[in-house]
Amino acid sequence: MPSTKVTDQARSAISAQTVTTTTTFTNFTRAIYVGNSGDIPVTFEDGTSVTIKNAAAGYHPLQVIAVGGTGLTATNVLALF
Repeated sequence: MPSTKVTDQARSAISAQTVTTTTTFTNFTRAIYVGNSGDIPVTFEDGTSVTIKNAAAGYHPLQVIAVGGTGLTATNVLALF
């Protein structure tokens, strides 16, 4: 019978933080989940900021240190760790 035990790696992959305004994290994200499509401003480790225009609903494999701010139009955004 297969094991159903959740590993530490899988558990950490499902930790999430809701993004509503500019949110800076202490750890990099593993991905961003977008519930409803829209624009998502993100900041990378080197301080480079970009806005992902019209990001589709779903998972985006982005390792960023901050999400949100002016221009955030996507809703139900989660930062996944």
